[in-house]
Amino acid sequence: MRRQSVLLGALLLALGGIIAKFVGALYKIPLTNILGTNGMGLYYLVFPLYTLLFVFTSSGVGIAVSRLVSFERINHNKKNELTILKTSIIYVFVLSFVFAILLIFLSEEISVLQGDINARFGYLAIAPSIIFSSLIAVIRGYFQGQENMVPTLLNNVVEQIVKLIAGLVLANLFLAKGVTFAVFGAILGVTISEFFALLFIILNYVFYKKRLVYKIENAKTENLTILQALKKLLAYAYPATLSSIVLPITAFLDSFLVINILKRTGFSTIQATNMYGISNGIVNTLINLPILLCSSLATAIVPNLSGLYAQNNGKEVSFKTSFFIKITWLIAIPCFLVFMIFSPDIISILYSRGLSDLVIDEFSFAYKLLMISSVSIIYNAFLQTFTSILQSFGRPFVPFVSLFASLIIRMISLNLFVSNASINIFGVAISNLLFLSVACIINLIYIRRYIKIKFETYRMLVVPLASAVVSGISMYFLRLMLINTNVIFYCIVSAGVGMMVYIGMIVLFKSFDREEMTVFRKKNLFNSKRKV
Repeated sequence: MRRQSVLLGALLLALGGIIAKFVGALYKIPLTNILGTNGMGLYYLVFPLYTLLFVFTSSGVGIAVSRLVSFERINHNKKNELTILKTSIIYVFVLSFVFAILLIFLSEEISVLQGDINARFGYLAIAPSIIFSSLIAVIRGYFQGQENMVPTLLNNVVEQIVKLIAGLVLANLFLAKGVTFAVFGAILGVTISEFFALLFIILNYVFYKKRLVYKIENAKTENLTILQALKKLLAYAYPATLSSIVLPITAFLDSFLVINILKRTGFSTIQATNMYGISNGIVNTLINLPILLCSSLATAIVPNLSGLYAQNNGKEVSFKTSFFIKITWLIAIPCFLVFMIFSPDIISILYSRGLSDLVIDEFSFAYKLLMISSVSIIYNAFLQTFTSILQSFGRPFVPFVSLFASLIIRMISLNLFVSNASINIFGVAISNLLFLSVACIINLIYIRRYIKIKFETYRMLVVPLASAVVSGISMYFLRLMLINTNVIFYCIVSAGVGMMVYIGMIVLFKSFDREEMTVFRKKNLFNSKRKV
């Protein structure tokens, strides 16, 4: 349970996230078969508002706890670490409790505004989860401040396993009463999973408490009162919340706009809800899988870069910032290629039994939407990394401003594209690309103002892009050659060969220089500090 380096921490987060997302994907496949796209549309109408409230109550607080605990750990103040944790728990519990009560009482009015009143039952089921998930986020932030990602890994896995079991059992149990009640059961399963995940991480904290906190006396900082800890917490939390809240606001606005715009265009409520279910329930779920790798890296970046920045270690900050951006780029490219080339196959393998053509051609909508959305993997990955870098530099307002400015562009383009009957739901994907690309450009401009980023054109652009082209061509033609075999077989073989070609070219043509390669050495991978 010792500290981990950024890369190892990111790998652990990614491992836990991959396992959790894999279990989540397994859950979504039978759930889609149970609920259908209409039921999945109802299911995903509920989560944008839930996510928005969760981000407001705890996302910024989790990041703030991570930064503050990391600072106190560096200064050997064990008491302050615990004071910060205790204060954060009290704060998020009170705030999340208030939001949960409001959500219960306003569930019907919110559902009517979204265009489908049946979503109200889902809000009743998800309300308690706001409290549970907010408390989990705080305790995770404490562990991450210790640069220990193991509890987060285990917690993610437990949460998803319980959700899979409880969600599917309850959805099947309530299905006899109709799709609306089946959706209620599935969402209730989410709340149950968050409750068990909370119990698990509390037990984890209690069991490992002595091992996780350094027992070093002679603290270099003064002890904080609860009021002082709260002031520090809010000073860090709300700027971080601002930068984290725009994406949930985007999904929240979509939950009110998309179905209503499609209905005005001439689609029925069922057709519009089905399209929304495909976009959010299938495509977004799949796109989030590869983004997980970069978001894990982004989460692990914050305490590490924050400590270096606080120590005014400009050389190492510059090196690490450039290195993290390059890693993000190299991970995102092959993920984009796989989703672009294998979109029809991915949809066929995972969701063919849950899709029909009775209302709309759901398979066609799903794979074409996934193909367009695959480009957003690159922008989304960069956005995660850029946001974490700026938060580490104490500039959380920059991501907020960039995202808010981009959101205005997105809302205009969303109305223009979705209201065009020939573009319809594909307008959501196109608007997302505009939104993410503008936000990434603004963030990168500001990062370069605060720190010198060192990139060699050959290592950063020429090698990765050439590797991607060769890899993509090999995947595409192997797919064509093997397309008459089993779909799972040719996807695995084609994608596997393409990935080996990509990695081989990255290594062969030396995309990483000697200094960057030192990070991958075992002694640096398992330690937080690197010799420079």
